[in-house]
Amino acid sequence: MSKKQTYLGVIICNDLKDDGDILRHLHNFYARSNSIIRTFHHCSVGVKLRLFHAYCCTTYCCQLWVNFNKGSYLKAKVAYNNMHRRILGYNRRDSASSMFANNAIDTFDALLRNNIYGLKTFLTQIMT
Repeated sequence: MSKKQTYLGVIICNDLKDDGDILRHLHNFYARSNSIIRTFHHCSVGVKLRLFHAYCCTTYCCQLWVNFNKGSYLKAKVAYNNMHRRILGYNRRDSASSMFANNAIDTFDALLRNNIYGLKTFLTQIMT
């Protein structure tokens, strides 16, 4: 049984897996997304896109996720796609890639890659 410790909002397990932190992100993501859906369901698509980008595209410390089960990662990716659909009123069967392309929003994989690249760029600037 692995023990969990929270430090600066990040869940650290003694087995050094990041599944707990991914699930923490998943719960927070659902809470923020459902809040947007409940509160701003009458707003225009532009407002909903800005809210989604501001509140749902922030992945605090995702750059540190290196040791996790594929299932945890896929749950987070599916949640990102599904909540984007729900916020903007898309059908379940609509293509996720065309949905993101039409609204100029990064996919979950692109969002993580951009965050990792930003951290790498920041660290190289500090080191030089």
